[in-house]
Amino acid sequence: MAKILFKKQLSPAVFQFRVHAPLIAQERKAGQFIILQTNKDNGERVPLTIADADTNEGSITLIFQTVGKTTTELSKFEVGDDIPVLVGPLGSPTHIDNFGHVVCVCGGVGIAPMHPIVQALKAAGNKVTIIMGARNESLFLMKEEMTALADNIIFMTDDGSYGRKGLVTEPLKELCEDTKGKPDMVIAIGPPIMMKFCALTT
Repeated sequence: MAKILFKKQLSPAVFQFRVHAPLIAQERKAGQFIILQTNKDNGERVPLTIADADTNEGSITLIFQTVGKTTTELSKFEVGDDIPVLVGPLGSPTHIDNFGHVVCVCGGVGIAPMHPIVQALKAAGNKVTIIMGARNESLFLMKEEMTALADNIIFMTDDGSYGRKGLVTEPLKELCEDTKGKPDMVIAIGPPIMMKFCALTT
């Protein structure tokens, strides 16, 4: 079991939990995830990326969108409630090295799994430019946390309510075509078309 220490609703369908899981907090690496169940006996197993960890508090941060039965049930849990089953860290960690200048592209709920990757890249000595996208300003997740980590951050919104109006691929293309500031690596979390674009431009 894992007790919920903090709960915040970030948007109509997105929630942030901080959960007591000291062993996972100590062992987790960028790119890893947990699996949880809201019902111990016959609950669906749901994987969620570890968005952050606090070893002093012994907690991990989970950010999720209500897209089905289990995540909807999870969103109704409150501070002090126990999540019946929570296992991790699982999965292969993201390969981290001192690449030089890394551009990280993310949007929507994809911002949450990008956060620990940016943390690890900065710890390894990289210069990090972040391009974050959302439909509008109110839908940006972890804006303050990502701004604090980035050497440079570019916000893109569909409606122009914050930062630049347009798609995240626009500033990425500009950076990749800049002979003076061309990135050494691009990491993107988003639709397959975005991943393909990044592969073609690096």
